[in-house]
Parts: sequence; C-alpha cells; structure tokens
Amino acid sequence: MHTHDWQATRAETLFKTAEICEGMNRRFATAEGIAFEAKPTKDGTWHGYPIPWEHVPAEIKKGWLANKMVSKRQITRYFSFDKCDVHWALPMDKN
Repeated sequence: MHTHDWQATRAETLFKTAEICEGMNRRFATAEGIAFEAKPTKDGTWHGYPIPWEHVPAEIKKGWLANKMVSKRQITRYFSFDKCDVHWALPMDKN
C-alpha cells in the first residue's frame, strides 16, 4: 500500500487555506498566480486542479486582488486555457 504524508504537501496547504464560495460545494485557492478549484468526490475526499481565472467567482477574485494574493497581470496570463493542458501549473511536491 502506498503511503503519502498528505500533511506535508503543497496541496494540503492550498486546501486548508482555500475559500468556500457561498452556495457552492467547492473550494478555491491560489498560488503563484494560478487559480485552483477543489470539488468533493463521492468517497468523501476532494479533487483539486488548476482552473482558468474566468471560472473563479468574482467576489473571491476581488478579495485576493485586494489582499495582494494575486496580481491583475497573473489573472490576465491565466484567464483562459485548455483544461487538458495543465502540466505547467505547479511543480510536484518533493515528498
């Protein structure tokens, strides 16, 4: 059985700091100018992945801009992209 120290991963950090959008069962986070979304799965876990900024709720995007967690330039750069081409998003955790 493969064991993985989930607590030590960047994904765990993003998940813990993610914002929940009112009325949606999804969480949103950002790192290095990239937006991420996590959705619950049927087995009680969550699946997260990078998403285009055009799919981030406006109130979350506005708050991150105000708190300087992301810049307008970063949002423009990753505003839209092919969801199948996300190899560029973040380097793998070293663990």
